[in-house]
Amino acid sequence: MKAYKKGYQLKATALTDIGRVRKRNEDASASCEEEQLFVLADGMGGHKGGDVASRASVHGFCAIVKDALEHPTASPSPESACRIVRLAIQEINRIIYRMGQQDHLLKGMGTTFCALLSFGDYVVYAHVGDSRIYLFSDGKLQQLTQDHSLLRELLDMGQISEREAEHSPYRGVLTRAVGTEPTVEPSVQYLYLKGGERFLICSDGLTEHLSFQEIQDTLRRNPDRNDAAHLLIDTALTRGGHDNVTIILADVEK
Repeated sequence: MKAYKKGYQLKATALTDIGRVRKRNEDASASCEEEQLFVLADGMGGHKGGDVASRASVHGFCAIVKDALEHPTASPSPESACRIVRLAIQEINRIIYRMGQQDHLLKGMGTTFCALLSFGDYVVYAHVGDSRIYLFSDGKLQQLTQDHSLLRELLDMGQISEREAEHSPYRGVLTRAVGTEPTVEPSVQYLYLKGGERFLICSDGLTEHLSFQEIQDTLRRNPDRNDAAHLLIDTALTRGGHDNVTIILADVEK
């Protein structure tokens, strides 16, 4: 897979930290500027093999997508690109589920999953679980993904308030993950680029400690991508670092 010359390119900074509590990092990510492919996964905490699931999903997805896009001479249509991404996620789900079924030490493992691919004038973004993708444009932050979680469903149904959600026992309970069931349905969409935008991909180790407003304010005050990335990680750590925290900040440039 090669980056498409037409239009924009994404330049990224990727950081990860084990945090202050966990004994191993179950997050995994890949930031491939040459291929314009950015992926993040958060192995499910408390499950054996969470780190195995996250790393297998990242490596497997990258390999499948690169192979699918190796030969086209022109950028595929957004609909075709979305189909390629959806099928790739469903394939890594089958692989990880099969690994869990074949090894009792890995049974029940799973992972969240986020992917962002640039095709020059548009990006395809996809997710499963509660790792998130945000768009920062014209000084405003927008959450592109909606968590596949029990808490999100309760909020959408009006059965719990935003204030109650902050301390809900259902925090972290996923309704979809990669590898825990024989099949999965990822959320896949596309977005046309206009330049000057910034994407944030992150595990919940960041959003557990920083509010939407705090993330937006940090990006507003720190136009330098590296400074912003380090500040986001450092803030999560100073507030307890209860989980692994991984972020990818990607700027849209000519």
